[in-house]
Amino acid sequence: MPLPVPTHTRRRLAFLFSVPLAFSLVFFLVQLAAERADIYLLEIQNLQSSIRELRLLARQAESSERGFLLIGDDRYLFPLEQANAILPTQVKFCQGYAKDWPALKPDIDAVIGLVETRIAQANKVLETQRTKGFAAALELTRSGEADKTMDQLTTKATDLLKKVNDIESSYLEHERTLNRWTFVFFSVGTLVMIGVMMWLYNALLSYLYARDDARNQLEQLNANQQKLIEERTRELLDMNEELQQFAYVASHDLQEPLRTITSFSQLLAARYKGKLDEDADEFIGYIVAASRRMTDLINGLLQLVRLRKSGQPTVPVSFEKLLADAEISLQAAIRESEAQIEHGPLPMLIVDQVQFAQVLQNLISNAIKYRRDVPPRISVQAKRDHGNWIFSVADNGRGFEQEFSERIFGLFQRLHGRDVEGTGMGLSISRKILERHGGRIWAESKIGSGSTFYFSLPTSLETLRFLSPAPVEPANDQREKQSLGARV
Repeated sequence: MPLPVPTHTRRRLAFLFSVPLAFSLVFFLVQLAAERADIYLLEIQNLQSSIRELRLLARQAESSERGFLLIGDDRYLFPLEQANAILPTQVKFCQGYAKDWPALKPDIDAVIGLVETRIAQANKVLETQRTKGFAAALELTRSGEADKTMDQLTTKATDLLKKVNDIESSYLEHERTLNRWTFVFFSVGTLVMIGVMMWLYNALLSYLYARDDARNQLEQLNANQQKLIEERTRELLDMNEELQQFAYVASHDLQEPLRTITSFSQLLAARYKGKLDEDADEFIGYIVAASRRMTDLINGLLQLVRLRKSGQPTVPVSFEKLLADAEISLQAAIRESEAQIEHGPLPMLIVDQVQFAQVLQNLISNAIKYRRDVPPRISVQAKRDHGNWIFSVADNGRGFEQEFSERIFGLFQRLHGRDVEGTGMGLSISRKILERHGGRIWAESKIGSGSTFYFSLPTSLETLRFLSPAPVEPANDQREKQSLGARV
Protein backbone atom coordinates (compact mmCIF):
# COMPACT_ATOMS: atom_id res chain seq x y z
CA MET A 1 0.00 0.00 0.00
CA PRO A 2 1.57 3.36 -1.00
CA LEU A 3 2.37 5.84 1.74
CA PRO A 4 0.14 8.94 1.96
CA VAL A 5 1.63 12.10 0.44
CA PRO A 6 1.58 15.18 2.72
CA THR A 7 -0.80 17.96 1.73
CA HIS A 8 1.91 20.59 1.27
CA THR A 9 3.83 18.23 -1.02
CA ARG A 10 0.74 17.63 -3.14
CA ARG A 11 0.11 21.36 -3.41
CA ARG A 12 3.72 22.01 -4.36
CA LEU A 13 3.64 19.33 -7.01
CA ALA A 14 0.34 20.65 -8.38
CA PHE A 15 1.77 24.18 -8.60
CA LEU A 16 5.02 23.07 -10.22
CA PHE A 17 3.21 21.00 -12.82
CA SER A 18 0.58 23.69 -13.48
CA VAL A 19 3.22 26.35 -14.28
CA PRO A 20 4.76 24.52 -17.27
CA LEU A 21 1.28 23.47 -18.32
CA ALA A 22 0.18 27.12 -18.34
CA PHE A 23 3.27 28.13 -20.31
CA SER A 24 2.60 25.32 -22.76
CA LEU A 25 -0.99 26.48 -23.19
CA VAL A 26 0.07 30.11 -23.78
CA PHE A 27 2.78 28.94 -26.17
CA PHE A 28 0.16 26.94 -28.06
CA LEU A 29 -2.20 29.95 -28.27
CA VAL A 30 0.62 32.23 -29.46
CA GLN A 31 1.67 29.66 -32.01
CA LEU A 32 -1.92 29.37 -33.20
CA ALA A 33 -2.16 33.16 -33.57
CA ALA A 34 1.12 33.15 -35.50
CA GLU A 35 -0.24 30.51 -37.86
CA ARG A 36 -3.38 32.57 -38.44
CA ALA A 37 -1.21 35.63 -39.11
CA ASP A 38 0.76 33.59 -41.64
CA ILE A 39 -2.48 32.62 -43.38
CA TYR A 40 -3.68 36.23 -43.57
CA LEU A 41 -0.24 37.36 -44.74
CA LEU A 42 -0.28 34.73 -47.47
CA GLU A 43 -3.74 35.83 -48.56
CA ILE A 44 -2.74 39.52 -48.66
CA GLN A 45 0.33 38.62 -50.70
CA ASN A 46 -1.85 36.60 -53.08
CA LEU A 47 -4.19 39.61 -53.39
CA GLN A 48 -1.20 41.79 -54.11
CA SER A 49 -0.08 39.39 -56.84
CA SER A 50 -3.58 39.26 -58.33
CA ILE A 51 -3.77 43.09 -58.54
CA ARG A 52 -0.39 43.19 -60.26
CA GLU A 53 -1.54 40.42 -62.56
CA LEU A 54 -4.70 42.38 -63.47
CA ARG A 55 -2.65 45.47 -64.19
CA LEU A 56 -0.29 43.36 -66.30
CA LEU A 57 -3.22 41.94 -68.27
CA ALA A 58 -4.37 45.48 -69.10
CA ARG A 59 -0.88 46.38 -70.28
CA GLN A 60 -0.65 43.22 -72.38
CA ALA A 61 -3.96 44.11 -74.01
CA GLU A 62 -2.68 47.64 -74.72
CA SER A 63 0.63 46.35 -76.14
CA SER A 64 -1.16 43.74 -78.28
CA GLU A 65 -3.54 46.39 -79.65
CA ARG A 66 -0.81 48.87 -80.60
CA GLY A 67 1.54 46.28 -82.04
CA PHE A 68 -1.13 44.82 -84.27
CA LEU A 69 -2.24 48.26 -85.50
CA LEU A 70 1.31 49.32 -86.28
CA ILE A 71 2.55 46.14 -87.95
CA GLY A 72 -0.61 44.25 -88.81
CA ASP A 73 0.86 40.93 -87.82
CA ASP A 74 -1.60 38.48 -86.18
CA ARG A 75 1.16 37.26 -83.82
CA TYR A 76 0.67 40.45 -81.84
CA LEU A 77 -2.87 39.30 -81.01
CA PHE A 78 -1.66 36.45 -78.76
CA PRO A 79 -1.16 38.58 -75.59
CA LEU A 80 -4.72 39.96 -75.95
CA GLU A 81 -6.15 36.47 -76.37
CA GLN A 82 -4.19 35.35 -73.34
CA ALA A 83 -5.52 38.30 -71.33
CA ASN A 84 -9.11 37.44 -72.31
CA ALA A 85 -8.54 33.86 -71.17
CA ILE A 86 -6.88 34.70 -67.83
CA LEU A 87 -9.10 37.66 -66.88
CA PRO A 88 -12.09 35.66 -65.43
CA THR A 89 -9.82 33.61 -63.19
CA GLN A 90 -7.98 36.62 -61.82
CA VAL A 91 -11.26 38.49 -61.27
CA LYS A 92 -12.59 35.52 -59.28
CA PHE A 93 -9.42 35.41 -57.12
CA CYS A 94 -9.58 39.13 -56.37
CA GLN A 95 -13.27 39.02 -55.49
CA GLY A 96 -12.64 36.06 -53.18
CA TYR A 97 -9.85 37.86 -51.32
CA ALA A 98 -11.98 41.00 -51.10
CA LYS A 99 -14.41 39.16 -48.77
CA ASP A 100 -11.75 39.03 -46.01
CA TRP A 101 -11.03 42.76 -46.26
CA PRO A 102 -14.31 44.64 -46.77
CA ALA A 103 -12.50 48.03 -46.62
CA LEU A 104 -10.56 47.16 -49.80
CA LYS A 105 -13.56 45.84 -51.74
CA PRO A 106 -14.52 49.19 -53.45
CA ASP A 107 -10.94 49.74 -54.67
CA ILE A 108 -10.65 46.11 -55.82
CA ASP A 109 -13.95 46.36 -57.70
CA ALA A 110 -12.80 49.63 -59.32
CA VAL A 111 -9.52 48.06 -60.47
CA ILE A 112 -11.34 45.04 -61.84
CA GLY A 113 -13.78 47.28 -63.68
CA LEU A 114 -11.01 49.38 -65.24
CA VAL A 115 -9.09 46.27 -66.35
CA GLU A 116 -12.23 44.79 -67.89
CA THR A 117 -12.93 48.16 -69.59
CA ARG A 118 -9.40 48.42 -71.01
CA ILE A 119 -9.48 44.87 -72.35
CA ALA A 120 -12.96 45.47 -73.78
CA GLN A 121 -11.62 48.60 -75.53
CA ALA A 122 -8.78 46.60 -77.06
CA ASN A 123 -11.24 43.96 -78.23
CA LYS A 124 -13.42 46.69 -79.75
CA VAL A 125 -10.48 48.19 -81.69
CA LEU A 126 -9.59 44.81 -83.12
CA GLU A 127 -13.21 44.12 -83.98
CA THR A 128 -13.38 47.51 -85.78
CA GLN A 129 -10.21 46.65 -87.69
CA ARG A 130 -11.74 43.40 -88.89
CA THR A 131 -15.04 44.98 -89.94
CA LYS A 132 -14.11 48.51 -91.04
CA GLY A 133 -10.37 48.44 -91.68
CA PHE A 134 -7.26 49.97 -90.12
CA ALA A 135 -8.36 53.55 -90.70
CA ALA A 136 -11.45 53.18 -88.57
CA ALA A 137 -9.49 51.32 -85.91
CA LEU A 138 -6.79 54.03 -85.78
CA GLU A 139 -9.46 56.71 -85.60
CA LEU A 140 -10.94 54.87 -82.60
CA THR A 141 -7.61 54.79 -80.79
CA ARG A 142 -7.04 58.52 -81.36
CA SER A 143 -10.13 59.31 -79.30
CA GLY A 144 -8.02 58.94 -76.10
CA GLU A 145 -10.52 56.82 -74.19
CA ALA A 146 -8.06 53.91 -73.89
CA ASP A 147 -5.29 56.16 -72.54
CA LYS A 148 -7.66 57.73 -70.07
CA THR A 149 -8.77 54.26 -68.84
CA MET A 150 -5.16 53.15 -68.57
CA ASP A 151 -4.22 56.21 -66.50
CA GLN A 152 -7.12 55.66 -64.16
CA LEU A 153 -6.16 51.98 -63.83
CA THR A 154 -2.58 52.87 -63.04
CA THR A 155 -3.65 55.36 -60.38
CA LYS A 156 -6.20 53.04 -58.80
CA ALA A 157 -3.88 50.05 -58.89
CA THR A 158 -1.07 52.06 -57.34
CA ASP A 159 -3.29 53.31 -54.52
CA LEU A 160 -4.68 49.84 -53.92
CA LEU A 161 -1.24 48.26 -53.85
CA LYS A 162 -0.11 50.91 -51.38
CA LYS A 163 -3.00 50.00 -49.04
CA VAL A 164 -2.27 46.31 -49.50
CA ASN A 165 1.41 46.91 -48.76
CA ASP A 166 0.46 48.75 -45.58
CA ILE A 167 -1.71 45.82 -44.49
CA GLU A 168 1.12 43.44 -45.37
CA SER A 169 3.56 45.47 -43.31
CA SER A 170 1.22 45.44 -40.30
CA TYR A 171 0.81 41.65 -40.55
CA LEU A 172 4.55 41.21 -40.90
CA GLU A 173 5.10 43.31 -37.78
CA HIS A 174 2.37 41.38 -35.97
CA GLU A 175 3.97 38.11 -37.03
CA ARG A 176 7.38 39.24 -35.84
CA THR A 177 5.85 40.22 -32.48
CA LEU A 178 4.18 36.80 -32.18
CA ASN A 179 7.42 35.08 -33.08
CA ARG A 180 9.24 37.03 -30.38
CA TRP A 181 6.57 36.09 -27.81
CA THR A 182 6.71 32.50 -29.00
CA PHE A 183 10.44 32.42 -28.41
CA VAL A 184 10.01 34.06 -25.01
CA PHE A 185 7.34 31.62 -23.85
CA PHE A 186 9.24 28.67 -25.24
CA SER A 187 12.42 29.75 -23.45
CA VAL A 188 10.66 30.48 -20.17
CA GLY A 189 8.67 27.22 -20.40
CA THR A 190 11.86 25.29 -21.08
CA LEU A 191 13.58 26.89 -18.07
CA VAL A 192 10.56 26.16 -15.88
CA MET A 193 10.50 22.53 -17.05
CA ILE A 194 14.21 22.24 -16.30
CA GLY A 195 13.52 23.69 -12.84
CA VAL A 196 10.67 21.25 -12.25
CA MET A 197 12.80 18.31 -13.37
CA MET A 198 15.63 19.42 -11.08
CA TRP A 199 13.19 19.74 -8.18
CA LEU A 200 11.73 16.33 -8.91
CA TYR A 201 15.22 14.87 -9.14
CA ASN A 202 16.18 16.33 -5.78
CA ALA A 203 12.83 15.32 -4.25
CA LEU A 204 13.30 11.79 -5.57
CA LEU A 205 16.79 11.60 -4.13
CA SER A 206 15.49 12.89 -0.80
CA TYR A 207 12.68 10.34 -0.88
CA LEU A 208 15.08 7.50 -1.68
CA TYR A 209 17.45 8.56 1.09
CA ALA A 210 14.54 8.90 3.53
CA ARG A 211 13.13 5.54 2.44
CA ASP A 212 16.48 3.80 2.91
CA ASP A 213 16.90 5.46 6.29
CA ALA A 214 13.36 4.47 7.32
CA ARG A 215 13.96 0.92 6.08
CA ASN A 216 17.16 0.66 8.11
CA GLN A 217 15.37 2.00 11.18
CA LEU A 218 12.48 -0.41 10.59
CA GLU A 219 14.86 -3.34 10.19
CA GLN A 220 16.58 -2.34 13.40
CA LEU A 221 13.24 -2.04 15.18
CA ASN A 222 12.14 -5.39 13.75
CA ALA A 223 15.36 -6.98 14.92
CA ASN A 224 14.93 -5.53 18.39
CA GLN A 225 11.25 -6.50 18.42
CA GLN A 226 12.08 -10.01 17.24
CA LYS A 227 14.64 -10.32 19.99
CA LEU A 228 12.07 -9.13 22.55
CA ILE A 229 9.48 -11.54 21.14
CA GLU A 230 11.92 -14.44 21.33
CA GLU A 231 12.83 -13.56 24.90
CA ARG A 232 9.16 -13.17 25.84
CA THR A 233 8.32 -16.44 24.10
CA ARG A 234 11.03 -18.25 26.02
CA GLU A 235 9.74 -16.73 29.25
CA LEU A 236 6.16 -17.76 28.42
CA LEU A 237 7.26 -21.26 27.46
CA ASP A 238 9.20 -21.58 30.71
CA MET A 239 6.25 -20.23 32.69
CA ASN A 240 3.86 -22.55 30.85
CA GLU A 241 6.10 -25.50 31.49
CA GLU A 242 6.36 -24.55 35.15
CA LEU A 243 2.57 -24.17 35.39
CA GLN A 244 2.04 -27.56 33.79
CA GLN A 245 4.54 -29.17 36.10
CA PHE A 246 2.93 -27.40 39.05
CA ALA A 247 -0.56 -28.54 38.02
CA TYR A 248 0.64 -32.08 37.42
CA VAL A 249 2.60 -32.30 40.68
CA ALA A 250 -0.10 -30.52 42.68
CA SER A 251 -2.76 -32.84 41.30
CA HIS A 252 -0.73 -35.90 42.16
CA ASP A 253 0.14 -34.57 45.61
CA LEU A 254 -3.52 -33.82 46.29
CA GLN A 255 -4.61 -37.31 45.29
CA GLU A 256 -3.21 -39.02 48.41
CA PRO A 257 -4.88 -36.83 51.09
CA LEU A 258 -8.09 -36.85 49.06
CA ARG A 259 -8.06 -40.63 48.90
CA THR A 260 -7.54 -40.69 52.67
CA ILE A 261 -10.40 -38.24 53.28
CA THR A 262 -12.67 -40.10 50.87
CA SER A 263 -11.85 -43.53 52.33
CA PHE A 264 -12.36 -42.53 55.96
CA SER A 265 -15.49 -40.49 55.22
CA GLN A 266 -16.97 -43.47 53.37
CA LEU A 267 -15.91 -45.71 56.27
CA LEU A 268 -17.65 -43.36 58.74
CA ALA A 269 -20.76 -43.33 56.57
CA ALA A 270 -20.81 -47.15 56.41
CA ARG A 271 -20.17 -47.82 60.14
CA TYR A 272 -22.03 -45.05 61.87
CA LYS A 273 -24.95 -44.32 59.55
CA GLY A 274 -28.06 -44.37 61.72
CA LYS A 275 -26.07 -44.73 64.96
CA LEU A 276 -25.53 -41.03 65.39
CA ASP A 277 -28.04 -38.22 65.03
CA GLU A 278 -29.36 -36.99 61.69
CA ASP A 279 -27.03 -33.98 61.65
CA ALA A 280 -24.00 -36.28 61.86
CA ASP A 281 -25.24 -38.41 58.96
CA GLU A 282 -25.86 -35.22 56.94
CA PHE A 283 -22.39 -33.86 57.71
CA ILE A 284 -20.72 -37.12 56.77
CA GLY A 285 -22.67 -37.08 53.49
CA TYR A 286 -21.40 -33.58 52.77
CA ILE A 287 -17.81 -34.72 53.39
CA VAL A 288 -18.18 -37.74 51.08
CA ALA A 289 -19.80 -35.65 48.27
CA ALA A 290 -17.19 -32.87 48.56
CA SER A 291 -14.28 -35.33 48.50
CA ARG A 292 -15.69 -37.05 45.42
CA ARG A 293 -16.18 -33.69 43.72
CA MET A 294 -12.63 -32.64 44.57
CA THR A 295 -11.36 -35.92 43.10
CA ASP A 296 -13.30 -35.25 39.89
CA LEU A 297 -11.90 -31.71 39.65
CA ILE A 298 -8.32 -32.94 40.08
CA ASN A 299 -8.86 -35.61 37.43
CA GLY A 300 -10.23 -32.91 35.09
CA LEU A 301 -7.16 -30.78 35.65
CA LEU A 302 -4.95 -33.76 34.90
CA GLN A 303 -6.84 -34.29 31.64
CA LEU A 304 -6.18 -30.65 30.65
CA VAL A 305 -2.47 -31.09 31.39
CA ARG A 306 -2.34 -34.30 29.36
CA LEU A 307 -4.02 -32.50 26.43
CA ARG A 308 -1.03 -30.17 26.08
CA LYS A 309 1.40 -33.08 26.16
CA SER A 310 -0.45 -35.24 23.62
CA GLY A 311 1.23 -35.97 20.32
CA GLN A 312 -0.24 -35.64 16.83
CA PRO A 313 -2.50 -38.48 15.57
CA THR A 314 -1.08 -40.58 12.73
CA VAL A 315 -3.72 -43.19 11.80
CA PRO A 316 -7.38 -43.02 10.69
CA VAL A 317 -9.97 -43.70 13.38
CA SER A 318 -13.55 -44.84 12.84
CA PHE A 319 -16.04 -42.58 14.61
CA GLU A 320 -18.50 -45.49 14.71
CA LYS A 321 -15.96 -47.36 16.83
CA LEU A 322 -15.40 -44.27 18.99
CA LEU A 323 -19.16 -44.02 19.56
CA ALA A 324 -19.31 -47.71 20.45
CA ASP A 325 -16.47 -47.23 22.97
CA ALA A 326 -18.28 -44.25 24.51
CA GLU A 327 -21.47 -46.32 24.86
CA ILE A 328 -19.50 -49.07 26.62
CA SER A 329 -17.99 -46.53 29.06
CA LEU A 330 -21.46 -45.11 29.81
CA GLN A 331 -23.25 -48.46 29.88
CA ALA A 332 -24.39 -48.12 33.50
CA ALA A 333 -25.84 -44.61 32.98
CA ILE A 334 -27.48 -45.69 29.71
CA ARG A 335 -29.14 -48.69 31.37
CA GLU A 336 -30.25 -46.69 34.40
CA SER A 337 -31.81 -43.87 32.32
CA GLU A 338 -33.15 -46.23 29.60
CA ALA A 339 -31.43 -44.02 27.04
CA GLN A 340 -31.59 -44.90 23.35
CA ILE A 341 -28.69 -43.88 21.10
CA GLU A 342 -28.92 -43.98 17.32
CA HIS A 343 -26.47 -42.83 14.67
CA GLY A 344 -26.09 -42.48 10.92
CA PRO A 345 -22.98 -43.23 8.82
CA LEU A 346 -19.89 -41.77 10.52
CA PRO A 347 -16.55 -41.14 8.74
CA MET A 348 -13.01 -42.27 9.44
CA LEU A 349 -10.64 -39.39 10.20
CA ILE A 350 -7.06 -39.04 11.40
CA VAL A 351 -7.69 -37.90 14.97
CA ASP A 352 -6.58 -38.77 18.50
CA GLN A 353 -8.63 -41.85 19.34
CA VAL A 354 -8.60 -41.40 23.13
CA GLN A 355 -9.47 -37.71 23.02
CA PHE A 356 -12.40 -38.03 20.60
CA ALA A 357 -13.77 -40.98 22.52
CA GLN A 358 -13.78 -38.58 25.47
CA VAL A 359 -15.54 -35.88 23.36
CA LEU A 360 -18.35 -38.24 22.41
CA GLN A 361 -18.52 -39.58 25.96
CA ASN A 362 -18.81 -36.01 27.38
CA LEU A 363 -21.60 -35.04 24.95
CA ILE A 364 -23.61 -38.23 25.46
CA SER A 365 -23.04 -38.08 29.26
CA ASN A 366 -24.40 -34.50 29.31
CA ALA A 367 -27.44 -35.56 27.29
CA ILE A 368 -28.15 -38.27 29.88
CA LYS A 369 -27.44 -36.06 32.90
CA TYR A 370 -29.65 -33.17 31.80
CA ARG A 371 -32.62 -35.32 30.78
CA ARG A 372 -36.26 -34.72 31.51
CA ASP A 373 -38.66 -37.19 33.06
CA VAL A 374 -38.80 -39.19 29.81
CA PRO A 375 -36.07 -41.60 28.65
CA PRO A 376 -33.31 -39.81 26.73
CA ARG A 377 -33.26 -40.11 22.92
CA ILE A 378 -29.84 -39.28 21.50
CA SER A 379 -29.00 -39.06 17.78
CA VAL A 380 -25.43 -38.81 16.43
CA GLN A 381 -25.10 -37.75 12.78
CA ALA A 382 -22.37 -36.51 10.43
CA LYS A 383 -22.39 -34.82 7.04
CA ARG A 384 -19.77 -33.38 4.73
CA ASP A 385 -20.22 -29.66 3.99
CA HIS A 386 -17.85 -27.11 2.36
CA GLY A 387 -14.55 -28.68 3.30
CA ASN A 388 -15.66 -29.80 6.77
CA TRP A 389 -17.26 -32.76 8.45
CA ILE A 390 -20.13 -31.48 10.62
CA PHE A 391 -21.07 -33.79 13.52
CA SER A 392 -24.22 -33.34 15.59
CA VAL A 393 -25.30 -34.87 18.92
CA ALA A 394 -29.01 -34.13 19.47
CA ASP A 395 -31.09 -34.99 22.55
CA ASN A 396 -34.60 -34.47 23.95
CA GLY A 397 -33.43 -33.20 27.33
CA ARG A 398 -34.07 -30.08 29.37
CA GLY A 399 -32.33 -27.66 27.03
CA PHE A 400 -31.08 -24.20 27.99
CA GLU A 401 -31.43 -20.59 26.92
CA GLN A 402 -29.58 -19.90 23.67
CA GLU A 403 -27.95 -16.84 25.21
CA PHE A 404 -25.82 -19.22 27.32
CA SER A 405 -24.62 -21.24 24.29
CA GLU A 406 -21.12 -19.78 24.58
CA ARG A 407 -20.84 -19.65 28.36
CA ILE A 408 -21.27 -23.41 28.80
CA PHE A 409 -17.90 -24.05 27.09
CA GLY A 410 -16.03 -22.08 29.74
CA LEU A 411 -14.01 -23.79 32.43
CA PHE A 412 -16.07 -24.73 35.55
CA GLN A 413 -19.23 -23.19 34.00
CA ARG A 414 -22.54 -24.87 34.96
CA LEU A 415 -26.12 -23.77 34.26
CA HIS A 416 -28.01 -26.13 36.60
CA GLY A 417 -26.22 -25.68 39.92
CA ARG A 418 -25.42 -28.69 42.10
CA ASP A 419 -28.55 -30.72 41.37
CA VAL A 420 -26.62 -32.57 38.63
CA GLU A 421 -23.28 -34.21 39.24
CA GLY A 422 -20.29 -32.89 37.28
CA THR A 423 -17.27 -30.61 37.37
CA GLY A 424 -18.17 -28.17 34.57
CA MET A 425 -15.00 -29.12 32.69
CA GLY A 426 -16.25 -31.62 30.10
CA LEU A 427 -17.33 -29.13 27.42
CA SER A 428 -14.23 -26.99 27.99
CA ILE A 429 -12.01 -30.04 27.47
CA SER A 430 -14.01 -30.98 24.37
CA ARG A 431 -13.52 -27.50 22.89
CA LYS A 432 -9.74 -27.69 23.43
CA ILE A 433 -9.64 -31.10 21.76
CA LEU A 434 -11.58 -29.78 18.74
CA GLU A 435 -9.39 -26.67 18.43
CA ARG A 436 -6.26 -28.83 18.66
CA HIS A 437 -7.49 -30.72 15.58
CA GLY A 438 -8.43 -27.57 13.62
CA GLY A 439 -12.17 -27.75 14.34
CA ARG A 440 -14.70 -25.99 16.53
CA ILE A 441 -17.77 -26.78 18.66
CA TRP A 442 -21.04 -24.93 19.27
CA ALA A 443 -24.57 -25.60 20.52
CA GLU A 444 -28.20 -24.81 19.73
CA SER A 445 -30.91 -25.32 22.32
CA LYS A 446 -34.35 -24.34 23.58
CA ILE A 447 -35.81 -24.81 27.03
CA GLY A 448 -37.91 -27.98 27.17
CA SER A 449 -37.10 -29.04 23.59
CA GLY A 450 -33.64 -30.50 23.97
CA SER A 451 -30.21 -29.47 22.73
CA THR A 452 -28.01 -30.15 19.72
CA PHE A 453 -24.25 -29.94 20.01
CA TYR A 454 -22.30 -29.53 16.79
CA PHE A 455 -18.62 -29.92 16.15
CA SER A 456 -16.68 -29.65 12.89
CA LEU A 457 -13.44 -31.17 11.62
CA PRO A 458 -11.66 -30.32 8.34
CA THR A 459 -11.95 -32.87 5.54
CA SER A 460 -8.17 -32.69 5.15
CA LEU A 461 -8.05 -35.11 8.11
CA GLU A 462 -9.25 -37.78 5.67
CA THR A 463 -6.09 -37.65 3.57
CA LEU A 464 -3.32 -36.46 5.91
CA ARG A 465 -0.28 -38.65 5.33
CA PHE A 466 0.99 -40.14 8.53
CA LEU A 467 4.70 -40.47 9.17
CA SER A 468 4.88 -44.25 9.54
CA PRO A 469 2.32 -47.07 9.27
CA ALA A 470 0.83 -48.29 12.51
CA PRO A 471 -1.09 -51.49 13.20
CA VAL A 472 -4.84 -51.16 12.92
CA GLU A 473 -6.95 -52.38 15.80
CA PRO A 474 -9.45 -55.12 14.97
CA ALA A 475 -12.84 -53.74 13.94
CA ASN A 476 -16.13 -54.84 15.35
CA ASP A 477 -17.36 -56.14 12.01
CA GLN A 478 -15.96 -57.12 8.61
CA ARG A 479 -17.17 -53.93 6.82
CA GLU A 480 -15.32 -51.63 9.23
CA LYS A 481 -12.14 -53.71 8.78
CA GLN A 482 -12.34 -53.39 4.96
CA SER A 483 -12.95 -49.60 5.13
CA LEU A 484 -10.09 -49.06 7.56
CA GLY A 485 -7.72 -51.22 5.45
CA ALA A 486 -8.64 -49.32 2.30
CA ARG A 487 -7.91 -45.92 3.91
CA VAL A 488 -4.55 -47.09 5.34
